[in-house]
Amino acid sequence: MNPKPESNAAGAATAETIEAANRALQDAAWAEQAGLPDRAVTEYRKVVALCPDAFQVHNNLANLLLSLGRPDEALESARAAHALVPDDPLVNANMGQVLLNLGDAAGAVPFMRKALAARPELHPLRKALADALFDLGRTDEAVAVFSEVESRFANDIEVLKMMASLYHRAHAGALAERAYLRLLQLAPNRDATYNDLAQLYSDFAQFSKAKDIALQGLKLKPDEPALWNTLALAQASLGQVIEARTSYRKVMEIAPNQSISHSNLLLTLHYSTDTGPEEMAEEHRRWGRLHAPPAIACTAFANRPEPGRRLRVGYVSPDFRRHSVAFFFETLLDHRGRDAVEIFCYADVKSPDDVTRRIRAKADHYRNIIDMHDAEVVELVKADGIDILVDLAGHAGTVRTRLFGYKPAPVQVTYCGYPDTTGIEAIDYRITDWLADPAGVEDLYTETLCRLPGSFLCFRPPEKLPEIGAVPALATGSVTFGSFNREMKFSRETYDMWCRILRAVPGSRMLMKSIAGTDPVTRKLQLGEFESRGVPAERIELVGFIGDPADHLSTYRRVDVALDTYPYHGTTTTLDSLLMSVPVITLEGYNHASRVGVSLLSAVGLQEYVAQSADEYVALAIELAGQPQRLAELHHTLRGRLLASPLCDGPRFARAFEYALRGMWCSWCRAQGATLSPAEAAMAAFDFSPLAG
Repeated sequence: MNPKPESNAAGAATAETIEAANRALQDAAWAEQAGLPDRAVTEYRKVVALCPDAFQVHNNLANLLLSLGRPDEALESARAAHALVPDDPLVNANMGQVLLNLGDAAGAVPFMRKALAARPELHPLRKALADALFDLGRTDEAVAVFSEVESRFANDIEVLKMMASLYHRAHAGALAERAYLRLLQLAPNRDATYNDLAQLYSDFAQFSKAKDIALQGLKLKPDEPALWNTLALAQASLGQVIEARTSYRKVMEIAPNQSISHSNLLLTLHYSTDTGPEEMAEEHRRWGRLHAPPAIACTAFANRPEPGRRLRVGYVSPDFRRHSVAFFFETLLDHRGRDAVEIFCYADVKSPDDVTRRIRAKADHYRNIIDMHDAEVVELVKADGIDILVDLAGHAGTVRTRLFGYKPAPVQVTYCGYPDTTGIEAIDYRITDWLADPAGVEDLYTETLCRLPGSFLCFRPPEKLPEIGAVPALATGSVTFGSFNREMKFSRETYDMWCRILRAVPGSRMLMKSIAGTDPVTRKLQLGEFESRGVPAERIELVGFIGDPADHLSTYRRVDVALDTYPYHGTTTTLDSLLMSVPVITLEGYNHASRVGVSLLSAVGLQEYVAQSADEYVALAIELAGQPQRLAELHHTLRGRLLASPLCDGPRFARAFEYALRGMWCSWCRAQGATLSPAEAAMAAFDFSPLAG
């Protein structure tokens, strides 16, 4: 490229100017190739100073500055190029990319559209445009970015990969399936496509299809850890927990550093009683030693050890979306003490939705970390000056657990999303309560337990609630028991208790609503569990996923008595049941996962429905089924009792939660040499008595 120098006063460019511009341009190109970007920037700036009309040089400089993480400077160069040639597709593409990096997705969209209209083969730009529209909540437009050119690039594998991925994120299931199947036609030996398609089927609760596709992929590549992990997820979702564990252990055998599969294995250990508390704790500690050893943790922090200052608190989660964790977290946003706490959300959300946008609007700061490496997130947390970093997922399906091993914040906490220790020495505290984690369990955790007064949870019910309705048994003449939990929670012990109840209560039925309730293999497996225990299939009704929240809650109107699962209790399902005035019977267990129901029912004053043994669980259900007047009373009062209980007292809960965080912070400040006031010392000791009034 020969730059066009600026004319001199006489209207003619001097030979010296042309020579200097070309020399600087050559030096800039050489510096880029030699890996000397700062020198290249200097040389490009010389060129544009001599040749302000050289739009390609402005464009190159914008690209280089963007790659150096200097988007503000890049914008200046991109605008200079655009002012000279506003219709050039590469210049428009550059403008779009720069604006995206500056967080102005809405401003970037028109430039990217214009570039693609002229150069539809700019596939990475097409993906960037689709992703930007998706993140803006303009899902239909995002899908159209690819669907409008699908036939044109039907044989382009790279485009199909991007297309399928976007359709998948946008929950356009049929379009995504078509793209993945086309990929398999064009590249039948590409194992990643089998994995992606299996994940798509799992996301749409077609778990038997997911299992079959994963197995097909494993025939091609039997040692592919991603396929074994996806197979295990499908098996667990079918209720085949033992098979899932075998598959997860296969991943660990092939790729011992696969921390996500190891996390998934830890979660599946909670679904049956064949792993004791000590063995469970040791497996979690093993995860910590392998994937987050103490040696990688930061030990020096720039945070000011001032006990009373406003705290910068960060929350990390993949579940800032329509998910049970969000139902509990939003309370902390709604009722936070704004003068005391500044909230940062680090969102690893694959498919944002209306709840995502609501949380984003409520948070003081919202960081999208979906495409960032852990090391980048660590630096972001440090740059934000986070004082307390809170994990909201643990080992429950997240890819960010290892992040906490680096300890980017001086105080780290785990809460809510996972029913056990993380096994990570760098996480200081776990927030719970005295019923979910009673005295004596401390040695099972690598974290220090901080027990809130009352329940460790606060529920945010939907704004619009369906009418409760009458007791179903009074209209039908027979009792309907119900469970709306996930398939993997239906353990052997759970089926045993349920079938004893059904056999003892004449004419009774069981209504089971689960994500995979319409999957044919899941249905066959579940009905077989009942039939093998003497309960015919016609007494069991299986219902699948219901997307509308109001319709989901309305289904509880068909249930007289809800039966909790064991050893992994329900949480949101139990609260939904109480919200619809359906009583819940639970069995108290030996760890947090099997004691959540104890905490929830006790907070509503329903301790009478907490059983101490399987026999008592069965007896309580049989007794309640034979008390129509008691059922009627509960159906008329439970919603009010829940809404009036501490479980729905957002302001009270937020005060206690932030009091606990302040205590953790005070403790850290004291360790740095700060002097605590008596009140701050009480906080550091987790003495919640000052909140009692």
